[in-house]
Formats: sequence, C-alpha cells, structure tokens
Amino acid sequence: MENSGESADKRDVTTLIGGIEELFARLPVALYRSAPDGALLAGNPALARLLGYETIEEMEETVGSVASVYVDPSKREDWLERIAESGEVHDFDVEFRRRDGDTVWVQDTARAVYDSNGRIRYCEGALIDVTEKVKAKKARDEFVATVSHELRNPISVLLGLAQELAADYDGFSESERKEIAEVMASQADDASWIIEDLLVAYREDVSRVSVATESFDVVREIERVLEGEDAGISLEVGDDARMASGDPRRTRQILRNLVSNAVRYGGDEVKVATRRRSDRIEILVCDSGDPLDPHEAQRIFESYERGSGLLDARSVGLGLSVARKLATLMGGSLVYQHEHGFSSFIVTLPAAS
Repeated sequence: MENSGESADKRDVTTLIGGIEELFARLPVALYRSAPDGALLAGNPALARLLGYETIEEMEETVGSVASVYVDPSKREDWLERIAESGEVHDFDVEFRRRDGDTVWVQDTARAVYDSNGRIRYCEGALIDVTEKVKAKKARDEFVATVSHELRNPISVLLGLAQELAADYDGFSESERKEIAEVMASQADDASWIIEDLLVAYREDVSRVSVATESFDVVREIERVLEGEDAGISLEVGDDARMASGDPRRTRQILRNLVSNAVRYGGDEVKVATRRRSDRIEILVCDSGDPLDPHEAQRIFESYERGSGLLDARSVGLGLSVARKLATLMGGSLVYQHEHGFSSFIVTLPAAS
C-alpha cells in the first residue's frame, strides 16, 4: 500500500504531465515529432492549421510521410543530412505544400533524440510561418535587379554618347552634335521618370506626393507622350474632351506608363482616345491584345505585380500602381476594361470648369 507522500508525488507528476500536454496543444507555434523514415509521430493543433487541416488526427490520417509536404524533395534530404551530422537544425527555410494546394514557407528548428545505441529515434522541432518574409525578400531582390536594369539602359546610352563627344567633339558636325544632345536629353528624361515612379511608390503617405492642380489641355499632354514613341499610335479626340482639371506633369507620368505598357505588352494596334462623360474627361489607352481575367485585372494594380504573361525583365511592376495613385490624388480614377476587341486602361479626371 502506498503511503500518502508517494500518492501526492504521483498526483503532482500526473498534473505536471497534463499541464505540459495542455501547453503543447495551446502553443501557437507548430510543433512536431517525426521519425527518420518520415512518419509523423505527434503534432499540435498549430501544425495542423499551418498545413491546412482541421485537426492533427485528420492530418495524421492523410499525410503518409512528412516528406510528401515538401515542395522540393531535395530539401528533405538536406534536412536529414544536417540532422545526421550535428543532431540539430536551426532556421532551416523550406517550402511546404498545404492541403488545399497552396504553399507556405516555414523556418524549421529541430533536434534529434537518440536511443541507447546512438541511433536517431525521432526528431522534434518547431515550425514558424515565414511566408511573408520570404516573399518580401524575393520582391526586394527582384526589385533591385529590375530597377538596376531599367536605369542601366538610359545611363549607359548617356555615358557612351558623352564619352564620344568628349573624345572627338570637333569631329562631329553641328547637326550631329545637336542630334546627340537630343538623344541624351531623351535618355535622361527616361531615367528621371523611372526615379519619379520610385519616389511615388515609396511614399508611405501618398497624400504627400506633390500635385499641382490647374486647368490643362489633356490632348497636348498626350501628344507630348506620343512624341517619344516610335510605334504608330493613333489619337482620337472626342467632342469637348480636351480641358481637364489636374496636374499636367502627373498626367504625363500616368500616360507614359500606360502607353509604354501597351506598346511592350499589348496587341499590334495601340490607340489613345479622349471622351467626355458629364463632368469628367476620360483618357483611354487601348490595345488589341487579349483580355485579362478579372483576378488578373485587379492584381496588376498592386506594387511589383505584372501580368502572368509579362515576362519582360525590364518592367519592375510599379507603373500601374503609381498611375492609379496619381489619378486618385487628382480626384480621378484608373480602371481596366475590355470592350470592342480592345483592352483599355481608362484614366478619368475632373473636367475643367
């Protein structure tokens, strides 16, 4: 017969174990225990939620091996090699596939538990969702690469022409020097617009972006933008659809982005048109390209996003986001629609009173 002291000790141990199990279940961090062969031995509710399951029991029934959730199976082999070498893995970033097919990036920290013969019995660890961190890093890396590419083109032309002039200034005729100067000015203008897009995109408080409102001729600003395009782009001016209220320079910035996108990625035919809608002036930049699906049509207005078919590395994906911000600041809007065989980006501004 046990004495009262022994009974109390056992109750204390039982209470302690129960408390640990409750803590294991309540923790928001995904915890697991798995065998070297990939069998899932234990997990907490946070693990199930992380991978898209209602309960850990449901996950255990569905997932035959933890290796099956790895998007890249070679990462599982890397993980096993690290565990075998040192008995621990720290801050191991890996992409898992959830039950619904979506993926999640996790940071895995784990340790091996050995048997009396020194063999690994199982591994236990914790997973932290780092999807947003990984996406941000990828976006930053792509951003740096693409901005560098976009700026390198005009700067390289400027540098090359300046070096030619410096090396043999008198060897060029007056007309040749004028032509070189015009090309340099055009390239410098391209670089300045790229930088201006970046400044607008990075304003946390978009209301601080400078906008000077005045009455101006939208057709004149469209013509200035089209002067810099080699492609044959038609311009259709609607009745009483010239004078708007807004910032002419910011309007050119919007149109430059829209026209550039249409020429790069749109169909063979590109046109610009203006039309009057009550107290609003609409500027339509249209191309004969295929229509975007509704989800895509919304996503492309987000920073650093491009259409899924746009593989041109020259685009950093800021143009449409910046254009919509500027249109909104001027009391207008920017939307996409497809009608009459044309994809159209429509800038709406208040008509001048």
